[in-house]
Amino acid sequence: MRPIEWSNVAETPGWGRPEDDDAATPGQPPYPGWSTRQPPNPDWAAPSPAPTAEVPAEPIGSAPGPPPPPPGGWGAQPASPAGAPWGWAPPPVVKPGVIPLRPLGVGEILDGAVTTIRRNPAPMLGLSAIVAVITQLLGVALGYILLQDVADLESLSPTAGPTEVVNAVAGLLGASVIVVIVTWIATVVLTGILTVVVSRAVLGERPTVGQAWAAARRRLPRLLLLTVVYSLIWLVPFLLAALAGLVLLAAGVDGASAAGIAVVLAFIAIPAAVWLYVRYALSGPAFMLESSAPSATGGPKPIGVFGALRRSAELVRGSWWRLFGILLLILLIAAIISQVISVPFALPAFFLDQQPSDAQFLLTLVVSALGGIVAATITAPFTAAATVLLYVDRRIRREGLDIELARAAGVSVPGRADIARPAPPAAGPV
Repeated sequence: MRPIEWSNVAETPGWGRPEDDDAATPGQPPYPGWSTRQPPNPDWAAPSPAPTAEVPAEPIGSAPGPPPPPPGGWGAQPASPAGAPWGWAPPPVVKPGVIPLRPLGVGEILDGAVTTIRRNPAPMLGLSAIVAVITQLLGVALGYILLQDVADLESLSPTAGPTEVVNAVAGLLGASVIVVIVTWIATVVLTGILTVVVSRAVLGERPTVGQAWAAARRRLPRLLLLTVVYSLIWLVPFLLAALAGLVLLAAGVDGASAAGIAVVLAFIAIPAAVWLYVRYALSGPAFMLESSAPSATGGPKPIGVFGALRRSAELVRGSWWRLFGILLLILLIAAIISQVISVPFALPAFFLDQQPSDAQFLLTLVVSALGGIVAATITAPFTAAATVLLYVDRRIRREGLDIELARAAGVSVPGRADIARPAPPAAGPV
């Protein structure tokens, strides 16, 4: 496969490399490539009962194959291979990277996520292990502080006031806030970097940790902001339920009734929260991989926080239930893997004495943290990769992204002559 010319791809709104956002020539019109929203290929609309054979990607510029048979009657039909049914046959599958360049099935999305991890162990597993070690060590420290605070609470007198109770648990509260913030930041940064790795793996590339970091680092601060906004959006129904309970309390309703009404409203809010969660679930990959059209004064820029949310809503529209099912399956697989790995490491906790010593309790926390590190190292890259591939599948189905991916990978798909179109010459400002 010939080397990929990233200069053209970087000047386009779409799949361009994030570190090249400002490298486009002023006045250069958008290259009709990765971000062009083309209608889906009619070939994908007709499912085939015949199995498809995967063939190697054909480099652009190679010798053309035999011409198609002329239309006509029965005598003009091509000979059918032995055992193959007569009639329409799908084009051969072209797979330059971890997925075939066509609409993906659920199994292909999951298999592509596993293949990405296997082919890129350093960035996928290495970075995940670093983040898991940091967060689990913080969890061990938090657990040890909890042990001390429990001892302080037990030593309080029954007549202790609120100030004494707050002072006794102040360390726990402060440590909990630090652990949550650090874990959240580390997870978001890891997801952004892994998104870049998966996008390159689709093209058959194997980026190093340094290359993935260089490609993602400029967008990571705004990715944190996007994550905050996205979380607030799908949590809004629950926040409204809690606010209703507070309003009832302020209006003089007794505490039990107000709490009961708030719980009922929280259950009612669950469907709305799930709908919002799925609707904007692809905003992260869209933000990391898409850019706005280049202007006369500069190159393409990231599409922005609210632009990414709009893109996710656009891609999810018309396929909400399918995405809901796939995302739920991804989360269930990750949860099962995590539990299977973590359970053996949690067994020592069952053999502790009723009043364990500090050393015994700390040893149990360390062993449990080891299980958490192993589980997070596997599940974090799997979840991130599967979500990115789900985003790629939606763009292939809605916008014909397989054409742009094939052009960027330097391959051609049989029956898709438009892939070999040369890039248009540079033009002046428009």
